[in-house]
Amino acid sequence: MLNKPLEYWAVLIGMVLYAASRDAEKEALWRRVVKTVASAFLAVGLSPTLAQYLRGSETAATVAIMAFGMLALDVTTALIGDRQFVKELIKTRLGGGSDNG
Repeated sequence: MLNKPLEYWAVLIGMVLYAASRDAEKEALWRRVVKTVASAFLAVGLSPTLAQYLRGSETAATVAIMAFGMLALDVTTALIGDRQFVKELIKTRLGGGSDNG
């Protein structure tokens, strides 16, 4: 795992720094750190698998995973944070949300 090229680690660290500094004025530090670390772990773990779809480049896979991983984490956090939306979604999925008949 640690025997990846220097370029891979440079890209990973660069993406981590970018992700950690993103939305600094809007989000709490702990939340940014958790999302950044989760995204970095996803990148390290999934880059060998995704690399085969990106011409064998684990570096490109890392960038893609970090970028889309942060987007997915942001969307998931927003959805979970919106309790009313989650309640309506559960009601709809369980068949109790529609009064139209």
